[in-house]
Amino acid sequence: MQPTDIRQIATELVQLLGPTDWAIGGSFLLQCYGIEPQARDLDLVCTLERFEEFKALLSQCAHLVPVSLHPIYRSKGFARFRKNGLEIELMAGIQVLKDEGLQQFVLQPEKTSWQQGLPLMQLSDWLELYQLFERPKRVAQLQQYLGSL
Repeated sequence: MQPTDIRQIATELVQLLGPTDWAIGGSFLLQCYGIEPQARDLDLVCTLERFEEFKALLSQCAHLVPVSLHPIYRSKGFARFRKNGLEIELMAGIQVLKDEGLQQFVLQPEKTSWQQGLPLMQLSDWLELYQLFERPKRVAQLQQYLGSL
């Protein structure tokens, strides 16, 4: 998948979902900041209140892919789609099962940063998510980038 294809699909999603209550994260977010050379997928985080609506809208333009229960990810809303070979994940009410119980991340739409017509999550929020998801390479990558600013 070429970067322009992911950007094109992300731009289409702005038209489909509207400008509020969701934002882009993951490797495409890192690509937008020049941290990652190539995104592999498109991660969307939305408010729990709009999850079902957004899932229905995405189902109109992308193929819904079945997902199996993950051993530690307990998000209240999760759906995976495929469009033109690109995997799109929609998440809401993110929760991860840890030794000390469920840890949560709640999207704050007012923190969304609009860049080149796309709603992007804050890098610091995605750092928190990578820590929650236990992705040490991504955590180190983001900490290094944020520390160099």
